[in-house]
Amino acid sequence: MNTKRCIAGGMALLMLAGGILGNTVHIPAQTRQETDASPDKYHYRKQETEFIQTDDLQSQAPKTTLRRLQVNQDYSLSESIWADSGSDYYFSLLRTEEKKLYLNLKKHADRYMTGTESFQTTQVNRNGENVTVSILPLVSYEGLNTAQMKKVFYCFMYENPQYYFMRNSVIYSENTNMMTVGLYEIFADGQTRADYTSQFLQRLRIWEEQIAAEKTVLDKERLIHKLVCDEVTYDETMAADDPDDRQMTQSCISAVLFDRKTVCAGYAQMFALLCGRAGITCVTVTSPGHAWNKVRIGNTWYNVDCTWNDSRGDLTFFNVTDAQLLAADTAVKEHVSSEEWAQVAPECTTAFDPQAEHSSEETPNVTAPEKMPDTVVLGNTDPGKLSVTFEPLSGCDGYTVQYASNGAMLPADLADTEDASFVIDGLSGGKPYYVRVRGYRFNSKGEKVYGTFSKKVKETVL
Repeated sequence: MNTKRCIAGGMALLMLAGGILGNTVHIPAQTRQETDASPDKYHYRKQETEFIQTDDLQSQAPKTTLRRLQVNQDYSLSESIWADSGSDYYFSLLRTEEKKLYLNLKKHADRYMTGTESFQTTQVNRNGENVTVSILPLVSYEGLNTAQMKKVFYCFMYENPQYYFMRNSVIYSENTNMMTVGLYEIFADGQTRADYTSQFLQRLRIWEEQIAAEKTVLDKERLIHKLVCDEVTYDETMAADDPDDRQMTQSCISAVLFDRKTVCAGYAQMFALLCGRAGITCVTVTSPGHAWNKVRIGNTWYNVDCTWNDSRGDLTFFNVTDAQLLAADTAVKEHVSSEEWAQVAPECTTAFDPQAEHSSEETPNVTAPEKMPDTVVLGNTDPGKLSVTFEPLSGCDGYTVQYASNGAMLPADLADTEDASFVIDGLSGGKPYYVRVRGYRFNSKGEKVYGTFSKKVKETVL
């Protein structure tokens, strides 16, 4: 084992019942089974998400940040060089109101990623002391309870590793249903952050050139795993009790720039980032004391733990099922995912066959809704109006109602609704109109993925 492997021998995390944040626990080698697949030693490196509740966020932030943000239906990051850096798998599983919060967070994060605006700040009480922290602009989570808001944050945080300036921290007010995400102070100045972003991108592009030269998805994944393990060293000196995580170990930037020392979260975020930019769907998942990845090769999901593989110097935790992962993790059971992932993390049940042909084509994360049932009902009880009702579809974020005064639907008008009912007004009295409906889902860029239209129905306006 080389020097790096020896240093990284403690990469895995250990959570003990009743443990205290910041403790370091060593397990003597003689206490382990010789057949144990886990690393040689373990260090407690628990970095839980910091949730700070305040009485009223509105009084603590500039008024310009407090407007009720609505999902811009035309919003897209498709022109951004960071658009394809993450994944939209978690996003695809969220409810409509949850997706709105996710997209609003993403808008602000991309604004700081691509611009030179300095961070906003607010005052919070941390352990009895008032401190100033850098934040994303405030957003509303009206329509969601606190648990749902936290779930959205986890999905957003661990599905968008490109936003390197985000801390694992949430500040929120249940009184006002406002929330925000804490940011690393070192990147607060806009021009300073732009310089770091440029360095960040330059480093990524060096690796991307190597990855792009690989022919298959599996070859790309293997190279990404090798790059992460070769380029990154586990940070044995991390101050686990630092609420601001000044070493930025929960961000992939600690694995890309500076001295490239990090902990499991940095390993996982870097792996996810390189996979995303290579067109491979990858998400990060966590247990109370650890982080690793789930990656989709073709249409099959597998677990990858770069941290533990780097510690061991092998591929024990590369493309394994959930059962294989837990069977190999015999000592500390760090791969039992936290409850926040119960409804969103993909299951990995199919054993990996390295000899099999692994397709580069993946089924899109966000599939189109099913065809609308042909049960659209029109009502004409009011002059110049038509009421439209239909059977809702499961899993739809909304519906598009198309109407025209001719059966060819040319030209036609469109209107969106989140409900299974809609009123079209401003119509010409005495004329027949044709109406049909289709459902849509949002992807993580705010783009709509449409289903097919229902049959046309006809009704004459009063």
